Order: sequence, then C-alpha cells, then structure tokens
Amino acid sequence: MVRFWVDRKDHSSIVTCEAIHPALRGQRKQTQYVLDVQYSPTARIHPPQGVMREGDTLVLTCAVNGNPLPRDIKWSRANDTLPERALIEGEVLTIPNLSMLDNGTYSCHVANKHGRSSDQYVLVVYDPGAIVEAQTSVPYAIVGGILALLVFLVICVLIVMVWCSIRQKGSYLTHEASGLDEHGEAREAFLNGGDGHKRKEEFFI
Repeated sequence: MVRFWVDRKDHSSIVTCEAIHPALRGQRKQTQYVLDVQYSPTARIHPPQGVMREGDTLVLTCAVNGNPLPRDIKWSRANDTLPERALIEGEVLTIPNLSMLDNGTYSCHVANKHGRSSDQYVLVVYDPGAIVEAQTSVPYAIVGGILALLVFLVICVLIVMVWCSIRQKGSYLTHEASGLDEHGEAREAFLNGGDGHKRKEEFFI
C-alpha cells in the first residue's frame, strides 16, 4: 500500500504498480491506474473585445473547470433581473440590441459537491457617437510605480556621483599636502630683528 497527497493538477495522471519476482524469470508484471482527483469548481467570464455601444450584441462566455464538472451554470445581474431579450445557452449569455438600461454587473455561478465559484463582468453601454478613450493595457498604478522607481534610481545615481566627487577632491587635496611635505624645497631667510640681531626663518616653495 502506498499513500501520497494529490492536487487538482494530478487529475488524470497515471500511476503504475510494478511487481518483480524470481518466478517471473526476469519478466515484470505491472498495472496502471488513472487518478480521478475531485476538486471544487472555478468560473471565469471571457469578456468581449472593445467597448459596447447601443445596438451592439453582448456575448459572455463562462469558462468552467472542476471535477465533477458543473453542468448547471446560472447567470444573474446584480440588483436587477436579466433583460427579457437575454438568451442563455449553457455557459454563453447573449444580449442583443444593447441599450443603456442594460448597464450593470453580470455574474455566472457554478457549483459541484465540493464547492462553488462565480465571476463578474461590468457592462457599460456607450452612446453610438460617444468618443471613448482607448483603454491602456498597463494600469495607471503600475505606470506610477515604474516612474517612482526611475526617479528613485536617478536620485541614487546623483548621490553616488556627488559622494565620489567629494571623496576624489579630498584625496587630491591630501595628496597635494603630502607632496608638499615630501618634495617641497626649504629656503632660508634672515630677517633683521628690531634689536639688531638676525633671525633665520625657513619656508617651503
């Protein structure tokens, strides 16, 4: 007997049991079993491409997964009923001749004996002559985050450049002072003192 944990991704995997015995004279006996892993369902609505305008036809498809596979798919609209002209064919919801009265949040619901799942789609119907800005594929939050990161990197580079410049300048001054001590030439000068004596002074050039 063998025990092991399985996940939904193991569904339909093949497990092989193999036996070896001297009486088989080098041959092997094996049998296979296909795993039947049952799990709760998932639902995902595939939305239409582009914006919806008055007079268009809306087609929503609810992609369903699960084991056992849910057969009963229910469609609903939040805080309202589905339009009378709505047509439901299993996982597909079709609403022809859209109007602004059809605006709302549409959901598909699925269930099996292991759990339930649902997904939503927000319908916004525009006037035929309305100019709608194209939706960008990158959300504004992501764009803002990228810009903030770039600004931070630029500031870091500037700080490093200033620090390196100050350090190099300090090293140069230190080197100049050291070179003065090592290579400077001493000169002597005799200055007349007020009392008639001469004082010897040394200075570097």
